[in-house]
Amino acid sequence: MTRQISPAKAIEGTISVPGDKSIAHRAALLSLLAEGPITVINFPESADCQTSLRAAQQLGVEVETFSDRLVLRPPDEFSLPPDTVVDCGNSGTTARLLSGIIAGSEAEVTLSGDESLQRRPMKRIIDPLTRMGAEIFAEHNRLPMRIRGARLLPFEYRLPVASAQVKSAILLAGLASGCTTVVREDQVTRDHTELMLQELGEGLEVRHIKPVLVDDPVDPRKRRMEMPEPFKKEVTLSGQARLLGGLVDIPGDISSAAFFFAAAAISGGKVTVENCGLNPTRTGFLDYLKACGCNVKIEDRATVSGEPRGRVSVTGGKLKPRKIQGETTVALIDEIPIVSVIAAYTQGTTIIRDAAELKVKESDRLAAVAQNLDRMGIKCGILDDGLAIEGRIELSGADFRSFGDHRIAMAFAVAALGAVGPSTIDDDTIVDISCPGFFDLLDGIRSE
Repeated sequence: MTRQISPAKAIEGTISVPGDKSIAHRAALLSLLAEGPITVINFPESADCQTSLRAAQQLGVEVETFSDRLVLRPPDEFSLPPDTVVDCGNSGTTARLLSGIIAGSEAEVTLSGDESLQRRPMKRIIDPLTRMGAEIFAEHNRLPMRIRGARLLPFEYRLPVASAQVKSAILLAGLASGCTTVVREDQVTRDHTELMLQELGEGLEVRHIKPVLVDDPVDPRKRRMEMPEPFKKEVTLSGQARLLGGLVDIPGDISSAAFFFAAAAISGGKVTVENCGLNPTRTGFLDYLKACGCNVKIEDRATVSGEPRGRVSVTGGKLKPRKIQGETTVALIDEIPIVSVIAAYTQGTTIIRDAAELKVKESDRLAAVAQNLDRMGIKCGILDDGLAIEGRIELSGADFRSFGDHRIAMAFAVAALGAVGPSTIDDDTIVDISCPGFFDLLDGIRSE
């Protein structure tokens, strides 16, 4: 449904956003492997997370719903008919994490999904899971994908690309099969899977590789910092690892909060989000806002269920362009569409590199951002792995396309708040994929 959005005179307010998608996916799917029930507080109503919950139910998890929590009871055994088909909807996380669980379960399951998900690449999980011993059949390495699980072999893998989903798929395959599994990362990615496995079970160890001071081989009078290993992190799952069950209290999703913080950034206003997740692998957007000239204040810090959280306030300031590349891009990968909107409202040129992965998300997010910014009168060049955005202070309202992508729709709904003249979004229902109630929350922080 098309929605019209008028410019906001001011942005200010305090809100709570839905529970973190990444954590919710893992809580739902890990219940398949638990020895006891998992109780989940603040499980979001987002379509993607509900897809994972339905998948878990289809494969045997019993779900009890209470007013303030879910109780997920694992199946007695993981035994399924070979013609079982699980619909993963639009959720790449569901498909990739579930692939690992099935690969190590000795079951045979076909994973399918909607048209968008069927275009997304799965080779990055097919290769390691096949090497572990699973049989996977997928035409052109895309869904639908039939997985025949097996008793997997002990496995060591160094991620060729930074991907928390690939890391998680391998670890869950090892847990399902009871085989020792080691994953090494050159760039540190989201660690929600590791934290949940440690919080609810036993048998997982994480080693962070830190630089050490060594003698300079050229000049022995000098010393320099050097990495003792060619990677930055090593996760080891024992063959005797167990997932016992317990409590998962999900904080607010910082990736959803980012859109409301961005509204403060482009308007000079102030937005506060209560109980906002502050996992260090997810706070790159807050670092970006500070580097751009915004004020970021964090209060009431706490760690619950292994996940840090707090009350986060962002106040907009005079925005400055910043180049985004390498590990910064990895930390901001889900936020690149809204970062691009902030860049459009920033005088000067913002360069975003190392973001080629965005071409194969729910949409080609690089092309989608460029097309919508062009409608606002912004020059935006598409690079082979990113964008070059020439920002300015005054942008025109426009008729935006969502491209069937929730993050594009939300990013340009925020862009419309600071524009001159009204704007429209061609599909406002797509935001339910990740943030149901998004437009109500947006209305709650704006005044006209």
